[in-house]
Amino acid sequence: MKYQILLGCLLASNGLAAAELPDFLDANDINNAQFQCLGESPKYSGEDQKYIDILWDETLTYLRAYAAALTNDQNSGCLNSDTAMVDSTEGGQNMCVMDRRDMKLMVKNIYQVLNNADEAKKCFGAREDVSWIYSPGGELEQHSPVAQHFKRTTFEEFFDEKVTNKEVKEYGNSLTKNFYKMVTGDEVKMPAVFPYDISANSLPNLWATAGWFPMYAEESKRNDKNFDNIRGGYAYAEIFGHWGLLRIDEINGEKVGAEVGMTVQAVDTLYPFHNHAVSEMYYNMRVPACTNQFKTMAIREDSPLITTVKEDDTMRRVQFDEGQHNSQTMWLSGSSEQDALIYFHQNTIHAFEIDGSCEAKPEERAIVSVWARSNAHDTRNDYGTTLLCESAANPGTPAKRGEVIQCDLTKVKW
Repeated sequence: MKYQILLGCLLASNGLAAAELPDFLDANDINNAQFQCLGESPKYSGEDQKYIDILWDETLTYLRAYAAALTNDQNSGCLNSDTAMVDSTEGGQNMCVMDRRDMKLMVKNIYQVLNNADEAKKCFGAREDVSWIYSPGGELEQHSPVAQHFKRTTFEEFFDEKVTNKEVKEYGNSLTKNFYKMVTGDEVKMPAVFPYDISANSLPNLWATAGWFPMYAEESKRNDKNFDNIRGGYAYAEIFGHWGLLRIDEINGEKVGAEVGMTVQAVDTLYPFHNHAVSEMYYNMRVPACTNQFKTMAIREDSPLITTVKEDDTMRRVQFDEGQHNSQTMWLSGSSEQDALIYFHQNTIHAFEIDGSCEAKPEERAIVSVWARSNAHDTRNDYGTTLLCESAANPGTPAKRGEVIQCDLTKVKW
């Protein structure tokens, strides 16, 4: 790395000191950046502001470590960059993640926030009035005075009142009961490229107050292609982005596409094969309980393994055979300790399979990730939409391992 993170000084100043920049950023574009919020700037009373300040400090701490990790080249063989897996097939393919223009822009946006924190803070709020994001409640909320102050509907209330499917409700109740154990403890560990811990072990207020969304739990036509255990066993939170706590529309007149947050997926689940026209990435934050516990399948839209079966002006329908001989080689393992970073180009078809058979108490365990999308401002390209694949033999039903899988890819516009 061409720069040094002055960690002790920065933490002591609660994120107010300017962060040193990676070589590829122009200080003239960072210093004195001008922000346009998405929506009105939140207003708070003196009592509320005390808790907002705590939440803001933890947000800056999270973002600072994330930007440092992405640009850490100490062991990657890259320049100012960590390395990421981008395709799991044919032996796996990797790249220097900061070679991507969208990644450079996202890191630039983060440093613009870090180095102009007072101005950026005008776009920051607890979002406690948003009805569709929730508190995990329970022990996580009990460890956070901020979450206790800004009351949200809890997961328990959500699954009880808004989820009608009995099986999904049961999985959701298990997620709720065990959420604190899933996101804390020794099993949750940062990859080595991070300068310090940003998990719920160290930032309890942020993880409890960010506002979580169990995005598959409620009934929808999309969920005809989903599995009950993932519908009740998955949630994500957004810190920086259009739906998050820090909502910035433009910086220096340029649209902001960054979405940064975290995800939790219970073990013994298959996150279904899916795709979206917005790039996405994950840092794994879990020590595996056994070899190959966390497996990822990622196949690029131009892969020779993919066949086009239908096409129009906006969509391309493709198929690939996950049941072919040696199909297990299409999946690669990763963890916080090895191959922690995954980057999905637009329209990459991907899935996550999490083994729970080697866990002593699988109901208490999950894969926990730092999650981000880098170009989500482009509303032409299915912003906010995740498209689930389906069984080619039985369209409209979930795509299972061992069969021909069919997916609709968005035609990306530039």
